[in-house]
Amino acid sequence: PSAGSASASPLGLSTGPSISEGSLISPSSTDMPATPGKIPDGDSSDGKSPAVAKTAEESTRKSQDPSPASPIRDVDTSLSSGRVFGVVQLIMVLVTGAVLGAYLTAHLLESEYKNIVANLQSDQHKSLLKTQNDYIKCQSHLTIEQRSNHEDISSIRILADQTERAFQRRVEQYLNETNMAYRVANEGLEKASSYLKIEVEKHEFTRSQLSQAEALLLAEKNDHELLQQNLTKTIDRLNEEMEDHEATEKSVTRAETLLELEKEHHESTQLQLTQVNKRVQAIRNTMTEMTRQLEDARSQLAEKTKLLEDAALELDAAEDELDRRDIERAECDENHREMTKCRESLKGALENPIVHSDEAAVEAALESERESARKANAQLAQVLEEKEELVQEIKLLDDEGKEMYDAFSVNIAQAKSELKNVERQRDDFMKITKSMKDKITFRSRQAVLDEFGPGPHYVRLIFAFPSFPVNESILLELAPLDIMPHTIHTFLRMIKERMYAEGTFILSRDHIVVGGPVDLHNNENNQILEQRMIRQGYFPDGALLFMEYTPDYPHVQHSVGFNQAGGPVFYFNMKDNTELHAPHNGEGGGNKEGDPCFAKIVEGFDVAKRIAQLREGEGELETSVYIKDTQVVNIAA
Repeated sequence: PSAGSASASPLGLSTGPSISEGSLISPSSTDMPATPGKIPDGDSSDGKSPAVAKTAEESTRKSQDPSPASPIRDVDTSLSSGRVFGVVQLIMVLVTGAVLGAYLTAHLLESEYKNIVANLQSDQHKSLLKTQNDYIKCQSHLTIEQRSNHEDISSIRILADQTERAFQRRVEQYLNETNMAYRVANEGLEKASSYLKIEVEKHEFTRSQLSQAEALLLAEKNDHELLQQNLTKTIDRLNEEMEDHEATEKSVTRAETLLELEKEHHESTQLQLTQVNKRVQAIRNTMTEMTRQLEDARSQLAEKTKLLEDAALELDAAEDELDRRDIERAECDENHREMTKCRESLKGALENPIVHSDEAAVEAALESERESARKANAQLAQVLEEKEELVQEIKLLDDEGKEMYDAFSVNIAQAKSELKNVERQRDDFMKITKSMKDKITFRSRQAVLDEFGPGPHYVRLIFAFPSFPVNESILLELAPLDIMPHTIHTFLRMIKERMYAEGTFILSRDHIVVGGPVDLHNNENNQILEQRMIRQGYFPDGALLFMEYTPDYPHVQHSVGFNQAGGPVFYFNMKDNTELHAPHNGEGGGNKEGDPCFAKIVEGFDVAKRIAQLREGEGELETSVYIKDTQVVNIAA
């Protein structure tokens, strides 16, 4: 095609009427010299310029002028026409060159634009593919991490979703900006084409527009690189968070290991404390037995004292009897003297020839008195012997009493010393126990803060009634973390590990409803639940390491507490059981610890009431109400 045809334009735009190569344009006179490189403005009706038409008219008019022709004028005119013809040829060559240059320039610009657009599209496609591959890798990585640890991936999943949405927003923003750049570039090219259609001189302006488009494309490329950097930083941050999460898991594992060690130490300490209590009880029993023996000794001493008093009374009676016998003896002596006198008088009478008839009677009386005196002396000797025996027995009893008192004093001193040692050991054990409780409390609180946050903490229990097709649920609000951190941590861990799943409620009474990982209607399920509790160390010695009761969170109505074993069995307080489940003295004389109260019902009061109404007989439920699932609920989310 010719240089001036419309189809030769690189953008499909018409640049004016075509001028064939080698055509001439003659000016009408020398008054309008041709300017090289400039095309006169305006078009005539037959495709010629107004200057050419005017020149043709003047030539015609002069040819029709009747004045005679001058040879000199003709020569000058021919010379002027030759110059004009040469100038016109030069102008046409310049115009043709300018048009060809404009065409080549436009063609080169179009080729450069196409190359730029192709490169931009290729870079964009590669970057999109790379971004998509990175995104797919990120998704694959997140999927693998989610499969490996589906319990703790929720936060990472939320972050990945946020990153994905941010990435999608950035991609959409990038596409919009790219389309905007394309539209701006197309508008600039259209303007450049229109300017080329109007005048070629505005080529520089078109180039400036293309430079702006290139600047925009470069800015978009920089934005894309920045987006890639942000994506790389996001992936690095995700990796760091995963490493932090793994470190947190390791810390939790170490804490659980330390907790197990503390639990074993606590159990050994409790065993030692039990042994110490047994020793204290044995010492108390020994002291009681020794006290009883002392009382027996005192009773025996009192009996001996009474015997001594009786002996003293008997001795006094014997002394009185001796005094009486002394008096009788004195009387006997007096009688003997009188009898002696009588004998002398009788002897004198015998010497005289006077015979007395009462001599035999006097002899008989004297013999009777002698016999009485002999008996009195024998009784006196026997009384003296008994008195001596009593004195010796009293001395023996006094010596035995002193020995028993001395031995009892020594035993009492030893018992007091041993009791002091036992009390000192008990105080040491109590200090160790308190230290262990403080450590367990601190670590439990840190574990809850790291895993579940500062709270308040909520737990949802989902139940299945046999006669009701839809599951019901109860929402529990746990006690503040600072009040009983060990109980809160233990319950949250059991809820998260779904230890209560497939458990049942087993008892309903007027004041409580009892449930837990127990199934009285299905022995196989009950064995599975029991083995699961044993593996985690929650059975048979209880889930809690110690009873964490506090009067600041009492057993009011609709509160939740652990049983005396310290869990995992729990109960709903259907009445105010503050006094019943608080610490008090047991029937055997010992102190009963209070049941830990750790939560309250905030939603599902009717469900708890329905469970309580299933009671039959002594309190057992007529049908099983299963705990289908347990969830730690984030109310703030």
